[in-house]
Amino acid sequence: MPRSSSSRRSNKWARERRELSPSIADLRRVQEEPDGTWVVQQVRGSRSGKVYICPGCHRELPATTAHTVAWRSDQEFAIGAGVEHRRHWHTSCFNARHRRR
Repeated sequence: MPRSSSSRRSNKWARERRELSPSIADLRRVQEEPDGTWVVQQVRGSRSGKVYICPGCHRELPATTAHTVAWRSDQEFAIGAGVEHRRHWHTSCFNARHRRR
């Protein structure tokens, strides 16, 4: 039997709208701190297999651990700053960074 040339799926534009999940930008916040303005995002652990080095304690931070991703916002376009500016911190190290200096 020959195939039909039309799709049997419903047209996505005809479907009822649904609520969107929060975007990544909604999960980010800007914090004014004594050491500058930071863009901060909490990250749940993932199974990516990556290992980061925490800039606070210089120890390994596996991606499977919940942690904080933060970068200074004093650069132009900081909210959308590229990956090269972002740092993965242990949450406790990020919160205690002003005491380490």
